Amino acid sequence: KIPSHRAGALYDIETPPAGATRPAGSWNEARILFTGARIEHWLNGVKVSESSYGDDAWRAKVAASKFRTMPEFGLAARGHIALQDHGDRVWYRNIRIREM
Repeated sequence: KIPSHRAGALYDIETPPAGATRPAGSWNEARILFTGARIEHWLNGVKVSESSYGDDAWRAKVAASKFRTMPEFGLAARGHIALQDHGDRVWYRNIRIREM
């Protein structure tokens, strides 16, 4: 219902284009590239999000999001990866993390 919360979004910060996901019941393929200064998110071969990271533009995006009251949000260059759902059944497969 909220475009910046759709699959492929940089949650509440970057809104993905409509139609990037495959139909319910189909697998989506995601690729996230994080270089420390840039984030790219690809969904089913389409770049759905691109953002700088850690600079003034990033801080402005965070300040305009639901995360504005979390002073540590989006500052770590390393850490945990979280997978999220909202109470619906979800499946994940073939998750790979590699340092580039």
